[in-house]
Amino acid sequence: MTTLVERRETKQKLLETSLDLIWENNYDCVGIVQICTQAGVTKGAFYHYFKSKADLAAAALEARWLKVRSQFDRVFSPQNRPLERVDYYCQLVVSMQVEKQVQTGRVLGCPFISTGQSSSEDKLKKISAEIIERMTRYFTSLVVDAQSEGFVDQALDPKKIATCMYVYAQGVLTIARVRNDLEFIKTDLKPGLLQILGVAKQ
Repeated sequence: MTTLVERRETKQKLLETSLDLIWENNYDCVGIVQICTQAGVTKGAFYHYFKSKADLAAAALEARWLKVRSQFDRVFSPQNRPLERVDYYCQLVVSMQVEKQVQTGRVLGCPFISTGQSSSEDKLKKISAEIIERMTRYFTSLVVDAQSEGFVDQALDPKKIATCMYVYAQGVLTIARVRNDLEFIKTDLKPGLLQILGVAKQ
């Protein structure tokens, strides 16, 4: 009989392996057998925890979000000035992409966007959309504080600016993935975000 710790480890292996495979490839071309084989888990164990691949992928995305949320909380903390938040966000994005490039040899972009857009599963699109909304709220708080400091026009809608910033960031990550070019993120992410804010390049 498996112990509670062993069951937790099995579930964690499934979550981590599925996200890695889907992130590196895409949702539709990764199968349950491949996930189980790479995780060293039986199909029986898989179906003990998850009803379907979509359920596993949705849980894996949420687990990834819980893992990185504290980092975004620190980056977008009100204790940081708005332009510091832009700088820290760009540094965090680059460090995350470097980590995956070291592991896989490739630039992979954002797991939340790539999984949501490569799947026809509504539940994956839904969780991707929820995470987009969470990230947009971070950027909105940045814009509101930038308006309070007087270098962003207070007549502008902060959520619209925040959405543009996040969409731009995802565009940079997507192009970097297609080109397999980490330098594109390093050179283009921060200047573009600052331009959307209406701030000269720092």
